[in-house]
Amino acid sequence: MINLVNAPRGRSYNQQRDRLLLKAEQRQQFVAVAQQIVAKGLALGSLGELSLRISDKQLAITVQNSQLGRLAETDIITCSTQLDNPAEAAAPHLHWHRLLYLETPARAVLLGHPPYTITLANAGQLPDRRLMPEMWAQVGDVTLLSPEEVAAELAAAAQRYPAILIPQVGALLWGNSLDDVTNRAEALEYVSRLTTIDQQTRRTG
Repeated sequence: MINLVNAPRGRSYNQQRDRLLLKAEQRQQFVAVAQQIVAKGLALGSLGELSLRISDKQLAITVQNSQLGRLAETDIITCSTQLDNPAEAAAPHLHWHRLLYLETPARAVLLGHPPYTITLANAGQLPDRRLMPEMWAQVGDVTLLSPEEVAAELAAAAQRYPAILIPQVGALLWGNSLDDVTNRAEALEYVSRLTTIDQQTRRTG
């Protein structure tokens, strides 16, 4: 049984719980991956959200207003995967993360902002998978949902699509690990960039 009553001095009950549920090496990898995501241009500052499944009942997620590029271990909290369990400090779109963990075998979830991908989404377009099929294979199927559609359709869409583009919001991706979801986001952005260049070339050619 985990003892949370006699927490070390200077730590709150929640901080002690978070440290016990998320192992030190997991926390360190979480911070390292978050920094890589920003360094690769796949998420913007405090708008990016990253989470990790700890168990069927628990997940770890970034807190509100945390900076992924300068993430501290204290910017990661643990909370229930259940939709009706309050977690006020968690990232704004916690509900989406929870739905993905409940409806899919996802081990990690990223809400990112890869610029070429979001530009296409804002125009109502998807990346052209034909431009680089091998790279696209790392992404899987992708769909487009408006912010209004997400609330009603995310659970069903996530069972088929590991990447969901939400215009004016971001790219919601899930994968088998933190590294996997990062690689998926990177491949998605690469094909989106090729699509944009291809469209520009056709217009000027």
